[in-house]
Formats: sequence, structure tokens, C-alpha cells
Amino acid sequence: MKHTYIIGAGGVGSWLAPSVIMLLGKPDSVTIIDGDVLEEKNLNRQLFTRDEIGKTKAEALASKYGCGAIPKYFSHGDIELHRTDWVLCVVDNNASRNAVLESCDAYGCKAIFAANETHSSEAYYYENEWQGDKLDPRTYYPEIATDKSDDPRRAAIGCTGEAQVRNPQLVSANFMAASLCQHLLVLWRQEQPKMGREALPHLPYRIRQNLTKSEVFKVKD
Repeated sequence: MKHTYIIGAGGVGSWLAPSVIMLLGKPDSVTIIDGDVLEEKNLNRQLFTRDEIGKTKAEALASKYGCGAIPKYFSHGDIELHRTDWVLCVVDNNASRNAVLESCDAYGCKAIFAANETHSSEAYYYENEWQGDKLDPRTYYPEIATDKSDDPRRAAIGCTGEAQVRNPQLVSANFMAASLCQHLLVLWRQEQPKMGREALPHLPYRIRQNLTKSEVFKVKD
């Protein structure tokens, strides 16, 4: 059975979780992973209520939507993943992104990453067959493999800490990143298996959106 893990339950994850659960129709097939605790300052852009302040974001979302929760920060090797699993990585630090990529390479599962800045959002898909080639996020974003700053496991900060101070985000950009992530999930998980191999080069694996422009990167590009 396919299981879906959402890594990150903050600005993007809090919007992504309910729509993914609705899309898949199986709350017990979804697990949210995040060790961050909800604070009042999060409420202007994250999908929580005031009475959830003080709870871990993963557990708060899980209690609302009936899915599973692991209230800790993700590290490679913490969870035994399977080839049929999907990982939706919506964190704001490269150390966690790299840990997800390492898990995909080790277990053969598939991943979609989503992130945003103040006015722009992005999502990109990865499978382990792309390791080391131009479709590998570590190729077009090499800092993923080397940047250890803002690692929540080491620095004890969550997605509302130093990164948010340096790069303030709008709820609109968080929502857009979640939407792009789900768009790629529908494409690669639900529709791509129905297509012939001749369609693969024409599929988008990466999408970027800012205030004035959309960019779509296809496999053949």
C-alpha cells in the first residue's frame, strides 16, 4: 500500500495536508512529520487556530484530519520507507531536503519538494533514477548537499525561526507552494503511470511561479 509522508507542517505543510488527504481519500495513508511547536506568530500565514498554540504542528494537523503524526524532525534512516511511498518535503532548510533525497536514493521512493520566498513559490519532483543527472535537485541547487544552516535538528529552531526573520513569507506564497506540490503529485502519482513512455520527456518536473511569471521545466529540457 502506498503511504504518503508530509515532511514539514508549517507555512506550506499546513495548507498542503488537508488537500492531500482529501485528494487521496485515505487519512490513515498519510503521516505528517515535524517537531516544530505552534506559536502565536505563526497564525498570520499557517492554517491553525489559536487553541492549538503550544502543540506540535504535526500532532495538531493530525488530530484535525485523522492522519498519522511523528512529532520530530526528519532524518535519513529514521523511517524505513518503501518503493511505493511518496515523500512531500515542504521544509525551509537544505539539510532536511538533503535527508529526504538520501532516503529516496536508499529506498527507491519518490519525492516532491515545495518551497517559497515572499512572493514566489516552487515545486519539483524527484525519483532515484535521476540521481546525479540534470533532473537531480542537487544538480540545479547544489547547495542542498552542502548547506547545513538552519538545520532544525541541530539548531533547535523550527520553520518560524531564523529563516522566517531573514525571508518573511506571505500566506499567498505558502498556499501557492502547496498548490504546486499537489499539482505535481496528481501528475506524477496518478496520471503519469497511465501514460506511455513517449509522454515522459514532455512532462514538467519543476514549476516556479512569481508575481508576474510562471516557469515550467520539462524532462526533455
